[in-house]
Amino acid sequence: MKKHFFILCFILFFVKGLLAQHQIKGKVIDSKTKDPLAFVNIVINNSNKGTTTDIDGVFKLNSPVSISSLKLSYVGYEPKEIALQNKTNILIKMQRTSFALEEFKVFPGVNPAERIIKEVIKNRNKNNPEKSLNFKYETYSKMYFSMFMDSLALYRQDAEIDTSNQKTLDWLENHYLMMMESVTERKYKQPDRSYEKVIASKVSGLQNPTFALIATELQSFTFYNPTLKLLENEYLNPISPNSINKYLFLIEDTIFNGADTVFILSFQPRKGKNFDALKGLLYINTDGYALQNVIAEPVASDEMISMKIQQQYQKINGSWFPVQLNSDLIIDMYEGGEIKTLGVNRTYIKNIEINPDINNKEFSNIVTEIDEEATKKDSTFWAEHRINPLTSKEINSYHTIDSLGKHYHFDKKMTLLESFSVGKINWGIIDFDLNRFLNDNKYEGIRLGAGLHTSKKFSKWFSVGGYGAYAFKDKKEKYGADLNFIIHKRNNIEFNVAYVKDVAEPGVVNFQGYKTPTFSTAGNRRFFNLERMNNIEKIEARFQFRTARYLKINLFVNQENVNVTNRYFYKSRDANNALIESQRYKFSEIGIGFRYAFKEKVVKTTSRTYPISSKYPILYAKVEQGVKNFEGEYQYTRFTFRAEKRFYIKNLGHPKFYIETGLINGRVPQHKLNSSLGTMNLESSWKSISISTENAFETMLPYEFFSSEYIHFHFRHSFGSLLFKVKKFEPEFVITSSIGFGALSYEGAHSGVDFKTMEKGYYESGLVINNIIRWYYFSFGVGAFYRYGPYSFDKSSDNLAVKLSLGFVVPKKFKLNKGKK
Repeated sequence: MKKHFFILCFILFFVKGLLAQHQIKGKVIDSKTKDPLAFVNIVINNSNKGTTTDIDGVFKLNSPVSISSLKLSYVGYEPKEIALQNKTNILIKMQRTSFALEEFKVFPGVNPAERIIKEVIKNRNKNNPEKSLNFKYETYSKMYFSMFMDSLALYRQDAEIDTSNQKTLDWLENHYLMMMESVTERKYKQPDRSYEKVIASKVSGLQNPTFALIATELQSFTFYNPTLKLLENEYLNPISPNSINKYLFLIEDTIFNGADTVFILSFQPRKGKNFDALKGLLYINTDGYALQNVIAEPVASDEMISMKIQQQYQKINGSWFPVQLNSDLIIDMYEGGEIKTLGVNRTYIKNIEINPDINNKEFSNIVTEIDEEATKKDSTFWAEHRINPLTSKEINSYHTIDSLGKHYHFDKKMTLLESFSVGKINWGIIDFDLNRFLNDNKYEGIRLGAGLHTSKKFSKWFSVGGYGAYAFKDKKEKYGADLNFIIHKRNNIEFNVAYVKDVAEPGVVNFQGYKTPTFSTAGNRRFFNLERMNNIEKIEARFQFRTARYLKINLFVNQENVNVTNRYFYKSRDANNALIESQRYKFSEIGIGFRYAFKEKVVKTTSRTYPISSKYPILYAKVEQGVKNFEGEYQYTRFTFRAEKRFYIKNLGHPKFYIETGLINGRVPQHKLNSSLGTMNLESSWKSISISTENAFETMLPYEFFSSEYIHFHFRHSFGSLLFKVKKFEPEFVITSSIGFGALSYEGAHSGVDFKTMEKGYYESGLVINNIIRWYYFSFGVGAFYRYGPYSFDKSSDNLAVKLSLGFVVPKKFKLNKGKK
């Protein structure tokens, strides 16, 4: 009985102690914008005890003693002290100061902030989850777009807002322009195996779940990589090795958190340093010198889009791990800033498992995938996964914009945009091929045509289609048809049969799956410089599949009839040893093609797959065996290898290389040789405008060289705006160099046209200045290239090629017409 009495007394004492805890919670916001302020330092009763707001500006304090006052400090805001007067839930507004990060400070000794940063850099791999842990987690993301409420004031012209504009302002007060939510699951295993699945997606006005990928692409998962990717741009990380030489760090505040200390450091680029830089604040916890909070934004924002990110980390099972990622976008499309759109994304990471058991078989080359049932989740599912219930404004946005989406067919328009990105327009069960409608080159002139295939709405497992075209210069009809069976989607197993009657350029090897980027100068030759084509009739069967994760294999068999259209003749002897000069050839081939992209990642939506480039080169190889069976006239083996890569070197820019080499063993006509891709124009007409072209020889004449064995190397290095930048004028400087070697076996078998070989080596170098002039979505520049070495011309001016460079850019801000009331 006595024992029970003491236990009861202990319980009562413990409960009394719990009840004696003093608690206060609240939220800290900007006094003007009403935006929540993340990571504000809060101390109680003028002590060194307190907390910081979370990434949503919310805080909660528990204290065994009465809390009479709070003192708040935040970089860029006026310090504030509040007497509580028995309040337990408060909203605190802080006022922004004219604070700006100083450009330079001189310290008598070592900058104390640099000592801290060196510790962070030393421990960065240990604190980076993707370098030290296996993990699983779930995310809930919410993103909305809204217009600044005062943006319609430009229409007032010193008068009151008219009725229609007032209605617009009232609507914006109660609705967002767009609202979206997503739930994802991600698993990660060392060293770099990752898989994320979007299991739920909800977008106002749309059923298409592709927008759910926005939240995963806005910023890097952690702040520890040497370079940080925000949107499509890469920036030097302030905690990367040797960053102290580029960034200036200052201690702005210190927070005492129990036995640990949190240093608040500002960072900005040092004066006179020109690089892609960030600025912001780092909250460094002395427990492992790990990041606890991050606020960062680009120093030089884009002309139309600026971005700010926030990250919050917590210690989970002994390891620091991100728990929330915020991104704020400001889209400023018009001069003067009268109209701005704000995009706000909040991503919460929860249900975190550190070092769980994960099987390697759970991963493939697909890193992000959207579940086909993602848009079909009910209200119960969303209620369970949301961090906070939807506000009335968010509910209004869904209801109203969903109705507008149905009325104006937003989903059909979204599908149309996706189709344009892959060169197709969908119309029910038919996909129209955009690249078949119109073309123009020197040989064919203007070429008009049409192409179509059955879409996935007709069948997910096979497609059938074809094309037809007519060229006005050679006055020939062209057409083709193909049938494709999809046997296994995940492993890309397909079988294809195709027939074409068309024209083809001699001396070019085409790789299955090799694509020139749409907005790239690599494709200029195809549109401007083609002047020699042969008529072909070809039938081919292909079987392709993926294996070993990153390897795609393409097996093929074909038969091709070629009819030469210029003065070229191929010499051979018949069975009676009589000399024959022929312009018609028949090839029968079997072969295999390879594409190997080590660690290439793929994003898979419900309708498309999108590759994400890796830091390793993409390799292509092809072996073609000509046989004298099935009416084939030539026996030969042709080997071709190609590799290319564009990468990033911090503080130097983007180098890019392209290499191709080949060998033909056997006697073949010129159509199967290599033409070296020369793009120098000597004619003077609008069709002969000289356009700078990647992966080709800028000073070489078209079809000047032919080889049966060769190697070509093309190098380009873009410094971006690192060499020169004056306000909005940011020309891009690119240096280029190309080298080629070649040889020709059985040279006497070719007659009718003159050409050379490259045994002595072909050399050229150049300088391109892009982005000198901008016009809407286009940029214009100039390039100069010089030919030197054994094959240079006697007259120096003949070795020089000056060409126009074309590019595609985000346009400058639009001018807004302000009509008077």
